[in-house]
Amino acid sequence: MQVYKVFFRILYKQKIQILMYLIIFFSISIVMSYQGEDTQKGMFKAHSHRLVIFDEDGSELSQGMAAYLREGNEEVKIEDDKETIQDELYNRNINCVIRIPKGYGKALVEGGEAVRLEVLSIPGTIYAETFKNMTGRYSSIARAYRAGGMEPQQVAKKTAETCQEKVPVTLVEGGRESSHQTMYYFFAYFPYIFISISVVGIGPILVVFHKKEVRERNICSCYPLQRTNLELYGGMITAEIGFCFCYFLMVFAAMKERSQLFRLQGMLYCLNVFCFMVVTLGIVFLVGEVVKKNSVLNMISNIIALGMSFLCGIFVPLEFLGDGLIKAAHFLPAYWYIKSASWIDRYVPGQAMGELWRGLGIQLLFGAALVGVGLAYSKAKVAAGQRE
Repeated sequence: MQVYKVFFRILYKQKIQILMYLIIFFSISIVMSYQGEDTQKGMFKAHSHRLVIFDEDGSELSQGMAAYLREGNEEVKIEDDKETIQDELYNRNINCVIRIPKGYGKALVEGGEAVRLEVLSIPGTIYAETFKNMTGRYSSIARAYRAGGMEPQQVAKKTAETCQEKVPVTLVEGGRESSHQTMYYFFAYFPYIFISISVVGIGPILVVFHKKEVRERNICSCYPLQRTNLELYGGMITAEIGFCFCYFLMVFAAMKERSQLFRLQGMLYCLNVFCFMVVTLGIVFLVGEVVKKNSVLNMISNIIALGMSFLCGIFVPLEFLGDGLIKAAHFLPAYWYIKSASWIDRYVPGQAMGELWRGLGIQLLFGAALVGVGLAYSKAKVAAGQRE
């Protein structure tokens, strides 16, 4: 087990860099998970504004206007004094002041010159525009009824009825939905974290063992080459499993409802992670065969991790990617990981799992293909005598 021990001695020297990647990227996952949870809970929320209404007209239409403005908002009673109004607005005790001048109702029903309402609000806010739109809508409806020949006595009643009409809005399934459960966000960023840590942490070890002088010394020793490679691969697998368990422990510590991790949905997330671990092993193996200098590993890890993260729906949700980009992402393993994670996020007990097994199987095939390419490249280099 000499090679196996040396593998972890070299890996131990990378501990600072590995921990730095793990902590930084996991912190991003925590922030995004709670941000996503808040977004999901508050996708839509009606806001109530504090307003003051001074009705100087006292007509049936002005009273209807006041009732319309009060709906969904909180009316505040204050003294009709300029300084008092300014103080209340400045202290944010009220959001808007609406003054309905005398003659407002008469101008609407008789078709005379429109009487302008006074709307005061805090500068730089949307309150004035909000209430101007509401008062404008009410006045336009009343004016339209009167222009249509309706009796003045009926205008206020019909205007109030029209303003009470609501358009029902519901969120239906099948649309482009970008919100997920909290646990999804802990695992959605896993490919980026895992590829970066694996390439930067394990890559230097493979570079060391593939150096010409080290490889030739191992071949000349009494230690069989087959056993050397077996222990080297065993170290890679052990390190990857160790990274996975460290990540699981951090997820367990950060989650509010830790029991979710031990339910079926949590187990499926873990299975998805282990399938992508095979992909990462293939990537690291291939990179270790191709790259000859440690200085190149950081660049390679950033290109692979960032490239797949942006193209496969990790940083930018799949719902916001174009159809052409999604078709291209089918040829990258991280796409199938995120598709599987999204399926798990929407899973309900009793649902058929064919789509999930397909995503997991494709990830395993990607891992096997990457290892095969790495072995073929290694064999070709040895046969040509070009390995340094």
